[in-house]
Amino acid sequence: MRALAVAAFLLATGAAQAEIVLDHPWAQPTPPKAVVGRAYVKIFNHSAEMDHLVGVKTDAALSTEIAGIRILQDVPNLRRLYNIDIPAERSFSFAPGGYHILMRNLKKPLVAGDKINGELIFENAGSVPVVFTVEAGP
Repeated sequence: MRALAVAAFLLATGAAQAEIVLDHPWAQPTPPKAVVGRAYVKIFNHSAEMDHLVGVKTDAALSTEIAGIRILQDVPNLRRLYNIDIPAERSFSFAPGGYHILMRNLKKPLVAGDKINGELIFENAGSVPVVFTVEAGP
């Protein structure tokens, strides 16, 4: 009976993750002494319900957070965000000049071709693994 409950849980978790699809996860290369880096990805929510991105982790930095630009009195300001709404059957994009994944206190410079392991943490779908490729970008 316990094995059946575990199997049901694993299937439900896998189904929730399958409803979140990540497209083109990438990070910008950094100068040699940089302490921050930025990563981007397009998130598709194929679920019938809204989900919320509530956290992000990577192995490239001591801390990683969701960040966005807000314009105050015609001046762009970077701010930390604690969640991002991902509407049902819609997508959300992290892109240069806007919302991004901010990696603070990089462990080493980000060099083109490097891979960064991480996870995006959703309120409903749970933890979704991601691998960001360091590249010059679009």
